[in-house]
Amino acid sequence: MMPKTRAAELEALGFIHARGAFAPALMESLRLRAHATLFRASAESRDAVKSNGSLIHLADNPEYADVIAAPELLELLRNCGATDPRFTGGFLISKPGGGPPLFWHQDWWGWDDDSAYKPRAHQLFAMIYLTDTNVENGCLRVIPRSHRLNHLLHHLDTAHSEGIQAYKDPLNAAYSEHPDQVAVPVKAGDVLIGDARLIHGAFANRTQEERPLLTLWFMPHWGSMPPEMRALAYKGFMRGDDIPSSVASPSTFLDWPEPLKRRIAHLIPPDDGGVAPMRWNRTPDFARLAS
Repeated sequence: MMPKTRAAELEALGFIHARGAFAPALMESLRLRAHATLFRASAESRDAVKSNGSLIHLADNPEYADVIAAPELLELLRNCGATDPRFTGGFLISKPGGGPPLFWHQDWWGWDDDSAYKPRAHQLFAMIYLTDTNVENGCLRVIPRSHRLNHLLHHLDTAHSEGIQAYKDPLNAAYSEHPDQVAVPVKAGDVLIGDARLIHGAFANRTQEERPLLTLWFMPHWGSMPPEMRALAYKGFMRGDDIPSSVASPSTFLDWPEPLKRRIAHLIPPDDGGVAPMRWNRTPDFARLAS
């Protein structure tokens, strides 16, 4: 797929599927690292985010520096239209065997700014599944075009809340199937790039095996973002977002050892300083979304 086509598909649908982006050897290495990371995670921390399966911040795990800064990933972001990509965070999200569905949600937090209602995305996710993933073991499901539409799923209970993440009420509609959903099965080594505004979730894992995933967050047009939005994005990069940590003293990417920090240096967002961040707001103004 040519770069212009990727960028156009991302803008139109809210996501793209890049097949075979990473070599099998890297996938095998990442799987081993992921299982070691999960071995160190407490049962309590995973149970608190039962719907996700795990929510392990990569700032606390610098052994993932190589995939964050992988040239293949940066090239893919450029092909999707990124002009000045900066990395702002990432997670190991692994659904254990028998794990429930991931709740429907969108991840964008800058809805107070006018530019949030325009076609170009301010934030992209890069999802790297470490195993072949399908409906049976919990692949992604999306609502195409919901990054710019006023969809009924926008109006569910607040996503990312403690009760929703912990799967306190299995009958909550946030976990249910929806007629507009599209399943996105992938092979290990594929990458899904998506607009943070896209409504998405994941199927339950009905197998007995872990389904590990790395989700990396990038601001694709850092230099042209509103200053107040950059300030809030940098605050999130420094672990000042609304995502709780299971670690008593969470690290930031700036705390990494120099050899590892150098690997991602070209992707670290600069601290502009002196600009007050905009309000953290994950709820859109529905009247400004297309119907």
